[in-house]
Amino acid sequence: MENIGQKIKKIRELKNYSRHYVAGQLEISITTYGKIERGEIDFTVGRLSHIAKILDIPMSAIIDFDESILFKKI
Repeated sequence: MENIGQKIKKIRELKNYSRHYVAGQLEISITTYGKIERGEIDFTVGRLSHIAKILDIPMSAIIDFDESILFKKI
């Protein structure tokens, strides 16, 4: 099972946003942002909401994100 950070990373990559861009929007260092994506640090619901806003998606889309649905073979 993927953690929220891994889901954020995959969505960010699908939207073609750089780590630098998202970290800058969050006003945190790239190192700290990388730790969020790797699941190395905990973050608040408020931070998750801010990330969702930056990615222009509802917060539930991050929580419920399932890459296998996107790339399911038909």
